Amino acid sequence: MNPQLFQNLETVTACLACRDEIMSTGRAAEIKTLLKTAPKNEKKLLGQELNQLRMEVQAACDARIQEIQAEQEKDVFVNFDPTFYLTDTPTTPGRLHPITELTAEIVQIFTRLGFDVYEGSLIRTQYFNFTSMNTPEHHPARDLQDTFYLEEKDEDGEAYLLRTQMSGNAVEYARSHKPPFRVIFPGIVFRNENMDATHDINFTQFDMWLVNKDVKLSHLITLAKLFFAEFFQAEDLQVRLRPSYFPFTQPSLEGDISCPFCGGKGCRVCKQTGWIEVFGAGPIHEKVLENMELPPREDGEEWTGMAWGFGIDRLAQLRLGVSGITQFYNGNLKFLRGQD
Repeated sequence: MNPQLFQNLETVTACLACRDEIMSTGRAAEIKTLLKTAPKNEKKLLGQELNQLRMEVQAACDARIQEIQAEQEKDVFVNFDPTFYLTDTPTTPGRLHPITELTAEIVQIFTRLGFDVYEGSLIRTQYFNFTSMNTPEHHPARDLQDTFYLEEKDEDGEAYLLRTQMSGNAVEYARSHKPPFRVIFPGIVFRNENMDATHDINFTQFDMWLVNKDVKLSHLITLAKLFFAEFFQAEDLQVRLRPSYFPFTQPSLEGDISCPFCGGKGCRVCKQTGWIEVFGAGPIHEKVLENMELPPREDGEEWTGMAWGFGIDRLAQLRLGVSGITQFYNGNLKFLRGQD
C-alpha cells in the first residue's frame, strides 16, 4: 500500500473515504474473494496479509488526519482593516454554529412532545451541582482535576464552580415548579480534562427529567426510540439498556441505539457491532426526589421520576461525520461553514 495516497487529501472526510475505498477494492477485495474458497492452510496466510494491509492503511490514514487536525488547530490571526466595512466589498454571510443548530433541532423535537426548557446558570453552588444530585463528598468528580472552582464562595463558605453537568438544574427547577412536570436541560458544561479527539474542557450536554406518577422504564425507552428515530431519520431504530452507575439514578443504565447508518448490520461508525452507546439513564434516586422538596400528591402516593441524558457534541459527531470534538471549538471557519 502506498502511503502517498493520503498525502494530497485535505479533509478528514476525504481520508476516511480513501481508506474505505482501498479496503474494498484492489488487493483487499481480491483477498476477501480468495478467502471464501481457499484451503484452510492458505486462509491463515491470506488473513494475515489482509490484517497487515488493514493496519498499514489505517496507520497512513490516521497519520494524515493528525496532520490535518494539527493544521486546523493553529491560531490564524487576521489583520483587521476598519476601512473594509466602509466599502462595497462583498462579504460572506455567517451561519449558526453546528452545535447551536443541532441543539435547536433537539429542543424543537422535545417541545413538540410537551417538554419545558430550562438552561439555568453557568455558575453553580456545590450543593446544586453535586450534593443535591446525591454525589457524596468523597466522589472523584468533586476533585480539582474534573471541576473548575472559582475564588468566590457562597453563603455556606463553599466555592462556586462552573457547572460540570446539566443534571444540577433538576432540583432547582423542581423547587420552583409544581409537579407533575417534564423538562429538558440543554447547555454547555465544563470539565477540567485533557483535550484530545473525544474530550474538551467544555462540551454541550442534554438532560431530560420526567416526574409524575407511575413513571416506568417503558416510558423512557419509548421516548428514546421516538427521539433518536427522528433525529437520525432512521426507521425501526432499536434501544437497549445495560447496567451502569450514576449517583442520581437507581438503578442506573447505559443506553445504546441500533446503528442508524447501517441498520444494525455493522459498519465503520458502529465499529461493526451494530450498536452505538449514546446515553445514560435511570429512575431518579429517592434521595434526589427528596431534595426536590416535591409537595405531597393528593392521592397520598409517592412521586416517581425518570432521567436520561447525552452529549450533544457526540450526536453531532455521529450525524455530521466529524472525527474529533475539538473541531467544534477551534474556530476553523472552513469547517464551521460546512466545507469539511
